[in-house]
Amino acid sequence: MRKALSKKRCTGCAGAVLPSFLAVALLGWAPTVAARDYKVDGGVSVGYERYDRQYDKNKNLNAASGTGVVTTTEDLTALQNDEYDRFRVAPLIDISSVTARDEVSFHYSPSFHYDYETYDHDVDHDLSAKFNRFLTRNWQLKLSEKYLLTDAALDQSATKANSSVQLSDNTGRRKYRTNDLGFVSEYRYWEDSLFTLGYTYDLLDNIDVKAGSGFQNYDRHEASLSVVHRFDSIWKLTATAKYVRGLYDTVAAEKATTGENIDQDLSEYRASTMLESSLIDHHPLSLTYSYLGIDYDQVNRDSSFLHDVTAGWRWEVSKDFQITLGGGPSYQVTEGKTGNWGYNANAGLKYTLEHSTFEVTATHGYDWQNFTGTNDNGLLKFSQARIDYQYEILKDLTLRMFTSYRYEDQEEIISQRNAAFTVGTTTDNQPLTETTIINRQRFAIGTSAGYHFWRWYTLNLSYDYSLQDSEKANDSYDEHRVVLSLLMEKNLFSW
Repeated sequence: MRKALSKKRCTGCAGAVLPSFLAVALLGWAPTVAARDYKVDGGVSVGYERYDRQYDKNKNLNAASGTGVVTTTEDLTALQNDEYDRFRVAPLIDISSVTARDEVSFHYSPSFHYDYETYDHDVDHDLSAKFNRFLTRNWQLKLSEKYLLTDAALDQSATKANSSVQLSDNTGRRKYRTNDLGFVSEYRYWEDSLFTLGYTYDLLDNIDVKAGSGFQNYDRHEASLSVVHRFDSIWKLTATAKYVRGLYDTVAAEKATTGENIDQDLSEYRASTMLESSLIDHHPLSLTYSYLGIDYDQVNRDSSFLHDVTAGWRWEVSKDFQITLGGGPSYQVTEGKTGNWGYNANAGLKYTLEHSTFEVTATHGYDWQNFTGTNDNGLLKFSQARIDYQYEILKDLTLRMFTSYRYEDQEEIISQRNAAFTVGTTTDNQPLTETTIINRQRFAIGTSAGYHFWRWYTLNLSYDYSLQDSEKANDSYDEHRVVLSLLMEKNLFSW
C-alpha cells in the first residue's frame, strides 16, 4: 500500500489549491452568537530587484575532476551565470475576522514583474489563510495554508531556524511552487502545560527545469505529538515525537536524461525530550536528548540513525543582557557500519539597549537533510556563526546589518543505478547507491534600512552579498542581491 501511494503523486494538482483557501476562509464567516469584527486592508508594493550570481568556472573545473560531473571546457560553457534586473508591482489584500472564540485571516498578493535583461514578464502568487478557534476555554484548533508560485532567488543569506524543510538553491535558480497545509490541536490541561497533536502537508513542484539539473519534487507528510508539562515553578518537561513520510518524484527532464527509476521514498522518525530547571535564579538549566532515524524504501540503502545529548545553560545577566551555552555528544550510525562519535555545541550572546540590539550566535552539530528540492540530501555536519545588529536611527527609521559564516560537510549521492547481484545460480538487478562527502563554505554579509512615513508608507532598501566555495562542480560562486521597494498599505473597511 505504501508503494502504491508513492506512485500516485499528483505533481500537477498544486493549482487546485485555490478552492481549499476559500474553504478555510469561509470557516471564519460561519454564524456565531458572539459579535464578529471584520477588517479589510489593501495596498500595493512597487520596487526594483537586482540579482547576480557569477560562477567560478576555474574552481568548478578543478572540482569536476574529482566528481566526474563536468570534465571539459565545452561542458562548462553550458554553466550559465544567473541574473535578473526586475521592476515589480504587487497589489495585496488582507482580510480578517475576529470574535471572542475564533479568528480567521486571508492574504493574497499577486506579483507582476518585468525583467530589463531578458524583456520577459511573469506573475508570482503568494496566498495564505489561517483559522483559529477555541472549542472550549482550554482547547484550540488551528488551520493554516500557504501557497507560493515564484522563480525568485531563494534568500540563503539569512540563517533560518532549525527546520526539516529548507529548500536549497545550490543547484541553481528555478521556477517552483509550494503548498503547505497545517492542522494543530492544542489542549491546555494545567498551568504552562500543553498537549499538542498536529499534521502538516508540504508539496514542492519544480517547473520547467533543465535536463540533468538534479531537482526533485516531493510530497511530505508529518504527524506530530508533543507534551509540555510544568511540574512546579522550577521543573518543566517537554517531549515530542514526529513521523515524516516523504514521497519523491524526480522531474521528467531528469528522468529523460538519466533513465532513473530508483525508489527515493523514505520515512523519518524524530523524537526529543527536554528537562528544564530554574533551580538557580538567573541561571536556567536544560538537558535535551534528540533522536532521528531514516528508513529508505530502496532495498539496498541502509537505514541511518542520529543521537544528540545537549546540556544547556543560560545566564540572565540583566533584563537586557543574556548569555547562552550548550553542548554534548553526538552519535551517528548507518545500519551495518561502525558508528561515528562527534559533538554538538551552541553559544549565544544578546545585548539590548534603548535603540539597538546586538546578537551573536554560533552552532556546531549534525543534521539530516531530505527535503531540499535538490540532490543536496543526506547527512550534514556543519559549523556556523552569525552576528546581527539593529539600530533605530530615528523613530521610524531602522538600520539592520548582519554577517555570517557556515562550514559544512554534506553527504551526497553520486550514483544510483541498478547493479547485477548473484546469489547461488540466480542473478538479479538491485538498486545500488554510492555516496561521497562534499565540503562547502559560505560567507555572507548584508544590510537593510526601513523607513515608515506618512502613516501608510514604508520604504525599504537592502543589499546582500554571499560567497560560496565548494568541492562540488558548478557550486562555487559569488552572489549580489539588491532590493528597493515602496509599500503603501491602509485599512479599507472595518465593521
